[in-house]
Amino acid sequence: MKIRYLVLVVIAWLSAASGTTETKQADAISAEIEQGRRIYATCLACHAVNAPGPVGPDLRGIFGRKAGTLPGFRFSRALRNSNIVWNIDALNTYLSDPQAAVPGNLMPFPGLPDKEARRELLAFLRTLK
Repeated sequence: MKIRYLVLVVIAWLSAASGTTETKQADAISAEIEQGRRIYATCLACHAVNAPGPVGPDLRGIFGRKAGTLPGFRFSRALRNSNIVWNIDALNTYLSDPQAAVPGNLMPFPGLPDKEARRELLAFLRTLK
């Protein structure tokens, strides 16, 4: 009887411990997305959320989209001909230095050199559907 009780206590403790880890991971992801939202504030000058931007294209649903193909936006020839499909790696490279990634593109953004900031920004961009 005592062994059975002890086993149940250990199982309950292990379950609680794993839930704590999952909660911490979820909190870390939420914090990363929130920080990405703050970083995105600098992008709002050109890229509005949930509407076409005043200068740049709408970034909702960018993951999996071929560069330069969003209907209703006029992209540079360089971006249209880049054959890039936007994924984590492609966006990470592009955001680090847009002109080096796609020479001749028209985005007047010097790049985001901070790797952590790009990771957070990409986490936020993934939420835009």
